Amino acid sequence: MENLNSILITGGGAPGAPGIIKAIQDEAPKLKIYSCDVLEHTAGKILANDYFTVPRGDDPKYAATLLKICIEKNIELILPITTKELIPLSKAKALFAQNGITVLVSEQKHLTISNNKGMLYKHLLENKIPVPAFRIAKHYTEFCEAEKSLNLSPYIVKPCVGNGSRGFRIIDNEADEHDLLFNHKPSSTYLSSKNLHSTLASKPFPELLLSEYLPGTEYTVDCLILDGNIKFILPRRRDKMNNGISVAGVIEYNKEIIEYCEAILQCLHLDGPIGIQVKYSKNNSPLIVEINPRIQGTTVACKGAGVNIPYLTFMKSELDNMSNYNDYPIIWGTKFIRHYSELYY
Repeated sequence: MENLNSILITGGGAPGAPGIIKAIQDEAPKLKIYSCDVLEHTAGKILANDYFTVPRGDDPKYAATLLKICIEKNIELILPITTKELIPLSKAKALFAQNGITVLVSEQKHLTISNNKGMLYKHLLENKIPVPAFRIAKHYTEFCEAEKSLNLSPYIVKPCVGNGSRGFRIIDNEADEHDLLFNHKPSSTYLSSKNLHSTLASKPFPELLLSEYLPGTEYTVDCLILDGNIKFILPRRRDKMNNGISVAGVIEYNKEIIEYCEAILQCLHLDGPIGIQVKYSKNNSPLIVEINPRIQGTTVACKGAGVNIPYLTFMKSELDNMSNYNDYPIIWGTKFIRHYSELYY
């Protein structure tokens, strides 16, 4: 899209929105950038050329609202950065295209698998791609059976469909409640099995994934697939975390993880910018934690290694000479630290 004049970046209130907007502005200062969010006051509102308050991404009126805005403002491209909007926008993709608007989102059938961790694990396992040991539970009795069958401690529990670490807990039968109370911040992800049972027995809950706890090094893998062709698979080692967000790490050439993620991408048939979370198991094998079938907020860390994924997502011509994925001047070993700067308005 060489002659692109305008773009809409959704999720202006998301933690990664400022970095994504700035990354594009650095390469295309004349490009008119719009942003939107359910909130009125966000960093995206300050950084973008114009801004709109919209319904939630899963609201039935969301896609129609964005279409109306795009037509009125002559917006040519939409880059979604939040999870809940992906399927609604994918469903409306053809309608946007009829109005000359490109939505950078994968097909609905592929998103449905990727967004549901239970379906994702089953699909990968059926295609002989290793995943953590797991069980699925839809109600309390099923949960008790799944926990007994999994027979692991510690283990992970989280909703099959969710984002932003909501509902994620590490269940440890030996968790020290006194230590958790006095030596950990309220955002601690550890929970005792006793307290989990008490919570789940009291009310209905969404479908849950119980999975093997992976104790090894964790990576965020930034990927870019354009028209079915893999362009980048870039592992980022997560050295420091803050509420589930990577704030320090290294862009690391890890052949084992790159090849593992290549197999996952070929199996899922996604398109556009994609994020895969991978951790090493106790047997020192890389295994998937989850996949985000959208651009990740922390993908701007790769910009320091010479790969500006937010910009390259729509500037395909700059990648025409690549004979294979990662055939690009990547500065492996680049370290990054995320910091936040104040915006005044």
